[in-house]
Amino acid sequence: MMNTSNKLGSAAQLLAAATGIGIGILSGCGDTGADPQGAPVAAAAVPSASQATGGTVLVTAGDYVDEIDLPGASVRGFETTQLVAKQAGYVKLIGRQGDEEIDIGMSVKAGGLLAELDIPELEKELLEKQAGSRSAGAEVVQAAAAVKIATAMVTQVRQSLVEKQALKALREVEMQRIARLVKMGAADLDQRDEARFRLTAATAAVAASQAQIVTAEAGTLKSKADLARAEADGEVAAAAVKRLEALNSYRYVRAPFDGIVVSRHVDRGAFVRPAGGSNQGSPLFEMTRIDRIRVVAFVPPGQVARVAVGQSARFHTIGGLPGKEVRGTVARSARALAESSRKMRIEMHIQNASKTMPNAVFLAPGLFGTLTVQSRRWEKDKKLALVPTAAIGTDDEGRRFVVVVASDQSRRVDVEIIFDDAKQVGIVGEVHPGDMVRIGGLSEY
Repeated sequence: MMNTSNKLGSAAQLLAAATGIGIGILSGCGDTGADPQGAPVAAAAVPSASQATGGTVLVTAGDYVDEIDLPGASVRGFETTQLVAKQAGYVKLIGRQGDEEIDIGMSVKAGGLLAELDIPELEKELLEKQAGSRSAGAEVVQAAAAVKIATAMVTQVRQSLVEKQALKALREVEMQRIARLVKMGAADLDQRDEARFRLTAATAAVAASQAQIVTAEAGTLKSKADLARAEADGEVAAAAVKRLEALNSYRYVRAPFDGIVVSRHVDRGAFVRPAGGSNQGSPLFEMTRIDRIRVVAFVPPGQVARVAVGQSARFHTIGGLPGKEVRGTVARSARALAESSRKMRIEMHIQNASKTMPNAVFLAPGLFGTLTVQSRRWEKDKKLALVPTAAIGTDDEGRRFVVVVASDQSRRVDVEIIFDDAKQVGIVGEVHPGDMVRIGGLSEY
């Protein structure tokens, strides 16, 4: 609803202004000599006798703050979460602060231990995976050694081939020399045959060494493939260990942020179910952050267009804190209506005061009050146009209007009603303080 109390500047003066104008019209006086911002109007703005006969009045001006009251606003921690176990297990211990277990109302730091779970099967599986990872590591070392051996074998066979090729070249020279001696009659045929046999043997030795090189190189490729497979197996084993270590780390339930414990649901020895799928899991603790808070309110459909992020707001009429209020700005707006309530959620974010600060307003999560949002403001050089209620007309389509009179000419001006207190109406439109508007007889427009 709209709060109009104490929002008009100089309300009493404005009523006096209307009274002064009426007296001036009835008496036909043309000069009051008063300030146009006060109750009476200036001489130049007083209507003439002919205008008074036509039922006109001067548009005045005043300060006004257009506010929207949203009762039922609530205080919530800036972050709130329920801590649920990732793995099923038994509560082994509850975290401690000094000599006391973690319990409701205690402040905890991010990363602080709240509870530890006992999950024996997970610990055993981790030991098994760690052993498998060590075995895979040993196989990698063995495969790497096999690659070195195969590489050395290739080198050895290649050196042997060089030796065999040199011996073959020697036998070829020897064969040529004996063949010449045979032609000269200096050597017999038996010597030539022996030389040929030695050359054939050297040639075969070269071929054998070349085949050994192919075999050794193939062995090297196989050893490298075995090494790659062993390394891959080692990576798989290491990944399995990391996975189990990650799962095992979930047995430690830690605070996700600095805050207070608002509820504790378990004690030592309690069995907790993990979250996952349709299972919500067993909550262990609930935490909320109170150094910064949210004041949450819901805007009805008719006021949605008047609320925007950045507008000034104040939280007041707080249950349990009479006379206290906290000011801020609208920080968040859903910009859409919730299907369940058909209202739009807005939030004012506040840095909460410390309980130790004197005269500070500490807002505990769960408090209720009213959030008042300042939609628009008229003051100083920009004031709100004010007219009597009798100057407002309504057409068949529900549109509100005034009739502005100037130089014996009348024109209809559609206006937006800012407030109506049954005596005067604040309006916005092509109407300005100092204009003359008609009173009564508006049905023809």
